[in-house]
Amino acid sequence: MKTESGRRQRAFTLVEMLIAVTIMGLISAVMMRSFLQVLNIYFYDTAKIQINHDIRTFTASMSENATYANYFKIFPAYNNLSRTTPTLVNPSDPDQGYTTALTDTSVNDGQSGDCLVLVYKEAGDATHAADDTKIARLIIYFRSPDAVTGIGPVRILDLAVTPSSSLPVFQLIPDITNPALYPIVVQLSQDVATGKLFYNYHDRAIIVKGNILQRGGQTNSVHATATDTYNFTVSPRG
Repeated sequence: MKTESGRRQRAFTLVEMLIAVTIMGLISAVMMRSFLQVLNIYFYDTAKIQINHDIRTFTASMSENATYANYFKIFPAYNNLSRTTPTLVNPSDPDQGYTTALTDTSVNDGQSGDCLVLVYKEAGDATHAADDTKIARLIIYFRSPDAVTGIGPVRILDLAVTPSSSLPVFQLIPDITNPALYPIVVQLSQDVATGKLFYNYHDRAIIVKGNILQRGGQTNSVHATATDTYNFTVSPRG
């Protein structure tokens, strides 16, 4: 006859418990890694969708505004629009010293910049005739990149010039001291090739060329940033 102690079940040993814990840890690590990978891909795909949205928004905005502009000017960057340079008071007598004067720093044909200014002349209405010597409106697209990464949003400033003015464009552009005050058209962008976003093509067309980006999955993963190259050309009606 078996005793009660003989029927007693055998307990796990310490070694068996350690092995079981190790196996469970390995399984958990594999499952966590798979979960993070799926999560990274999800955020990356979401970022790609946002990029497509940004591209459609930017293209629609540029098509509507640039097509109906009379002409354009491109400046190197939004934050150097003070446009002041030291100028001799009297070039024939340097001893009279220097003063500061507003200067047109817009780029020429074949050059690029991060600040595009679309110019609209006075159109006229039922009470007065059009005056193409005066400027009535400016729409400014400008990129505000991070000083370290060079990545930043594209923003827009729509400025009514009231009353309309015959001053040069560079004298009508306001200083943009706080870019965050203006609406974002593209969340993140990065220039390519020339280092700037807007290219002056023969003073007749604007070529926009850059990378549109969105934050994707986990930092340092292959899905950390989603990006797509953006190329678009538009010509003001003149």
